[in-house]
Amino acid sequence: MTSDQPVTEHDRSVSNDRTNGAESGLGRRSYLKLAGSAAAAFGVSGVAGSAAAAGDGDLISVNYDDYSAPGDVYDVNDVRGSHQPEFVTDRATTGRQSLYTAFTGDQKIANCEYRFPEHVGDYQDEVYTRFKIYPENFTLNQDDTIRMFWGPLTNGPGSSGGGNTDGTNGWSNAIGFANRNDSPAPEGYKFFSYSYHLDNTGSGDFQMTDAVVRMDEWNEIECHVKVNSYQNGQANADGVMQYWVNGELAFEDTSMRFTTTDDNRIEAVGPLGYVVGDASNAALYYDEHEICLDMGREEARAALESR
Repeated sequence: MTSDQPVTEHDRSVSNDRTNGAESGLGRRSYLKLAGSAAAAFGVSGVAGSAAAAGDGDLISVNYDDYSAPGDVYDVNDVRGSHQPEFVTDRATTGRQSLYTAFTGDQKIANCEYRFPEHVGDYQDEVYTRFKIYPENFTLNQDDTIRMFWGPLTNGPGSSGGGNTDGTNGWSNAIGFANRNDSPAPEGYKFFSYSYHLDNTGSGDFQMTDAVVRMDEWNEIECHVKVNSYQNGQANADGVMQYWVNGELAFEDTSMRFTTTDDNRIEAVGPLGYVVGDASNAALYYDEHEICLDMGREEARAALESR
């Protein structure tokens, strides 16, 4: 179980000077595809294999209409407030249900982790995930931040302020929106990336962008993360982290270092509700959560649209 530490978040400007990552894979993808197909067919650890619903082990649709409660598909943990995430029928984009999470004066709602070891059979090398989000009733004060999604999370003391990230003990990237950089409130707030990785210490690596997450309407967020290559316990600076907000590239870094071991690769993605500041009486709705394995954005979007 991960625990976000209530740390002060510091801005770091996004550099436009990027180093291209190596194109070589980690040599595990054929195995992972076979493991994913087996896990989807039979289920593992008592968790329903929702990859089977997509008809392909590499394409996963987290269709909320197929479940009675978020805990049926997500590992819902670290619930700190009085509200439990729930499915509701009053704001779905497609189908009958959306995921509803509400702030009740507490700093954290919950983690809703789609965990690959349970659903697919192993940690992953590369994940593309997209989802729709509707932020409702947010009025942020200057410098307030809302973390809304793990993209991704690998649990451990190095993933959320419990200890320095060392390549074996977890890492993460929480994305969200904040009233910083002249956010155009009330129309929206600026998108940010908040990451724990090998090249930062202490609190997370907080990077603001100029992309706008619009309030009180649906937004499409896309995430593409690929772990770095590594040999003999050494991490190469070729990990990829990319985010799009409503179709526009908001953040990109192709020189990331996350891991030095196989069992510290991508463990989970999923909704998150965490506030630094005040978000009383505000809520987040989610829908259309889709995941592609071993694909970049263009390949993933083409695969999803051609199903």
